[in-house]
Amino acid sequence: MPQPALPVIVIGAGLSGLSAALALARTGRDVELLEAGNTIGGCCSNTQMDGYTFNNGAVYVAVPSLLRRAFDQLELDFDSEVPLLPIEHPHETHLDDGTVVHLSAPDSTRVEGPQASLRTKLLRDGLRDLQRDWQPIYHRLLDEILPFEPSLPRTLAQLWRYLPTLAGRADRLIARYFPDPALQAAVASILLYTGTAPQRLSASQLIGLLALLEEGFHLPRKGMGAITASLHRALQSLGVRVRCGCKVERIDVAHGAVSGVILAGGERIAAREVIATCAGFSVVEHLLPPAAVPRAMQRTARKAPLSHRAIAIQLGGQFELPSKSFIVNHVPDMAEQGEIHRATSGEPRWLSWTSPSEVLSGLAPAGKAVIELYAPVSGIAHADEWTPAMTEHALAGHLAALQRRLPKFQIDTARTLDPQTFAHQRHLHEGALYGVAPGTNPNLYFPHRTALQGLYLAGQTTFPGFGVPSAMFSGLQAAACLLAEGR
Repeated sequence: MPQPALPVIVIGAGLSGLSAALALARTGRDVELLEAGNTIGGCCSNTQMDGYTFNNGAVYVAVPSLLRRAFDQLELDFDSEVPLLPIEHPHETHLDDGTVVHLSAPDSTRVEGPQASLRTKLLRDGLRDLQRDWQPIYHRLLDEILPFEPSLPRTLAQLWRYLPTLAGRADRLIARYFPDPALQAAVASILLYTGTAPQRLSASQLIGLLALLEEGFHLPRKGMGAITASLHRALQSLGVRVRCGCKVERIDVAHGAVSGVILAGGERIAAREVIATCAGFSVVEHLLPPAAVPRAMQRTARKAPLSHRAIAIQLGGQFELPSKSFIVNHVPDMAEQGEIHRATSGEPRWLSWTSPSEVLSGLAPAGKAVIELYAPVSGIAHADEWTPAMTEHALAGHLAALQRRLPKFQIDTARTLDPQTFAHQRHLHEGALYGVAPGTNPNLYFPHRTALQGLYLAGQTTFPGFGVPSAMFSGLQAAACLLAEGR
């Protein structure tokens, strides 16, 4: 007798999981989407608290053209589903000598402070030269690399002539285009999100700057959660239900193949195919029986570097903000910016924050604002070594540093997410914000296909690219692998 059809299990209802589930459902496959948390969206969602709207991870949209392409593959009209608002003042950097650099499109970029006119010209010229030289790389990545399953032969075929440039060091590339140290510091501060010093990053990470120059940064008019909410609506229209509060404890394996999943409450769901969009590290260390973990996955989990940990500090209240800029950085010279990623014993000397309510006023009550900071976490091997007292200490130091720069503010509400929160409530492995660290050699990604029959991987652990679109394409590519090999 023919075996009854079993659903495809998708673990995780973030960007990757929602995208994978929708891609499968469009083909008529039966899908069970399981989410350990109480809400959908993962790191691309919002939380309402005391009249304020805070991000749960992703803070803006870069490369909207790539995001639009992902929505097209899911048969969704991105512009009607998720209308975007351009961020007119995306990036402002303050230096110790009083220099302020406003970074955006080359024609509107400007410098305030000593030698403002000369430095503005140098900055604009450097940005134009960088954009001219890197534009072919940027568009080759968008058109021929990122939308497709990671493949070393494909990457070499498409980018071989650019490999020496991409493999260089980020700080050296920046110094080549921007001889002035203040301009170097401002451009390098674009890379703060990586949690890694410019001297330790490959030049390929400058793609983030190209995204700003080519397409600008944006916010969905209804907040970052509008992206995943759109995918969820499409799933609901197809009758696919997301089961929130369903934590997968184990992936069952029999005879070298997936046979089902066991939930925290003991329920077993039979399945021959699973797409795990949680971290590949978690699949190896927690979800698979140790004897069933393929050796290749073990090697990747052992060798691939985790990204940085941090504490998200989110404040709602009344602030006298000196500008309309979305990102505000107070940084040292480029050579010292690695210090920003080390936890301090007291008040940090340098500080970076975003103010999304400067772009979307509806994120805060009238006359109020939202400010979000990330405090570095260092000196621990595991997320569980972090304590509430450490979080309180970091919060006190960063509030003191913020008050030094914004003397008058009144906080209505404060929210912190520390490594334990990220690990146990947001389900990020070891509290690492990006899974595999940005800039990691692609050979150290977890591949979508595994040696275990019926198991596929997705999420930022398999595609640690720049922001929201890469997470979506990860899910789409894992679904495509499953369909191509479907039993």
